[in-house]
Amino acid sequence: MTEFDLIYRYFQQPSVATQNIDAQNKTLSLTKGIGDDAAVLAFKADGQLVTCVDTLIQGRHFSDDWAQVKQLAFAIGYKAVAVNVSDIAAMGAAPHSILLALALPQQLANETWLGDFAQGLFHACQQFGVQLIGGDTTRHDKVIISITANGVLAPQTAPIYRSGAQVGDKLYVSGTLGDASYALQYLDSQDSQLQETEQPNLEALTIAKQLSHRLHMPTPRLHLGQALAEQGQATAMIDISDGLAQDLGHICAQSGVGMRVNLETLPTSQPLQRVAIAQRLQHQLSGGDDYELAFTLPANVLPPKTTTPVTCIGEVVTVTDIETDKRPIYLMYQGSAVTPNTSYPFAAYPNLAGFGHFKAE
Repeated sequence: MTEFDLIYRYFQQPSVATQNIDAQNKTLSLTKGIGDDAAVLAFKADGQLVTCVDTLIQGRHFSDDWAQVKQLAFAIGYKAVAVNVSDIAAMGAAPHSILLALALPQQLANETWLGDFAQGLFHACQQFGVQLIGGDTTRHDKVIISITANGVLAPQTAPIYRSGAQVGDKLYVSGTLGDASYALQYLDSQDSQLQETEQPNLEALTIAKQLSHRLHMPTPRLHLGQALAEQGQATAMIDISDGLAQDLGHICAQSGVGMRVNLETLPTSQPLQRVAIAQRLQHQLSGGDDYELAFTLPANVLPPKTTTPVTCIGEVVTVTDIETDKRPIYLMYQGSAVTPNTSYPFAAYPNLAGFGHFKAE
């Protein structure tokens, strides 16, 4: 099939999924979408455009194994949208539309894979209230998916940046942490063990399979992000994609503060509670792929009530309060500091570095 056959066959969004876009969002409307050289959007009222881009690459962000790529086509399409929408949520904005750039090999340019991928993508669009308004397709030896997401802030609503955290603020996170990281480690290790004919860790694999939906089908916290923006009290916010400690470090760097994190308060799913505490905490601190929100509020302000659970896990402190080799994140466990010299409940002080695209292999 030609590039244009591919676009019109698989990436024309169902009309049912697009009818409610403008009803949900009165600030921005689509004038012209797929079919021209560029999309045209019109502002219907004062507001701000929020935009971001994220790229997923086979072998880097999802499995390099062709059997898994084919099996997970729906989830790959869904996740490509979800991770971008999570960035929009972290600004407190409402998602509006996406642009898709897709590179794929000839072996996947078929009805089975493209149909499943498109269904996953449009399932996410339907769920999060966004419309595919354009993009590009090309051929490559691996799957590369790049999505640009557009969101809007209503008039008189300010975005929530990473740079406003103040000493004394309370630190909150949404949902639970560490699930996707644990699933990724053990589902990947299952593949390698099967290839090497080793006996897999059945308990770990059972837990990983119970948590696999958190890896493949993350839930961006849109309603919470928008509620925090409407409340107007959050001082900083970020979505947790590369690991809690690393992402909190971005807030610390931009706000000029440190953070004290109480490890026993990290929200934990029931399956992950069965994992040894040191291993579980390592996944929660540095595993990544959570796509939860971390945010700060003044100590006298409570988070807005939504259907998303939130947990207070610490507070913002001055950088001079932190004595662990000038780290901006100060770990506590049951009232005692976790340091390189006193690392309990870890055998050794944990590695807080999260996911990095250019870390040495």
